[in-house]
Amino acid sequence: MKQWRVMTVAALVCAGGLAMAQTAEQHGEDMPLGRPIGIGAALDNDSTWTGRYGKFEGRVTEVCQNRGCWLVLAEGDRHARVFTGHRFFLPRDFQGEAVVFGRLGKRTLSEAFAKHLAEDGGRDPDEVSGEQVEYRIDARSIRLLPAP
Repeated sequence: MKQWRVMTVAALVCAGGLAMAQTAEQHGEDMPLGRPIGIGAALDNDSTWTGRYGKFEGRVTEVCQNRGCWLVLAEGDRHARVFTGHRFFLPRDFQGEAVVFGRLGKRTLSEAFAKHLAEDGGRDPDEVSGEQVEYRIDARSIRLLPAP
């Protein structure tokens, strides 16, 4: 009888773990295997990562409120804007952590485009002035991990 209880508890624990794992949302292509690097660490070492594909993780601080075509992935005060290329769209109300597979780059945004992104992110475009330099990830896949 005792062995039956242990097996039942073990089965429930495993089932609970599976239910939690299923709450992550996969968007785009299949996520490649391997551990992600924190986006802050990748940006601190941008000469190694710029122009390369990688698997990055961080906190989602902003999502495009127009169509869900981009998000901002942050760690501490470091961040990169993650674009989907309109191949897939993300939930606009998402809050939590994410793992992203894509190519990291750096680009200069015109003031007009920076204002457009601010507005799509739900911020005041008048807060933006001049050209903006930002890191960008062209995503192949994104796994959204909801806050616990």
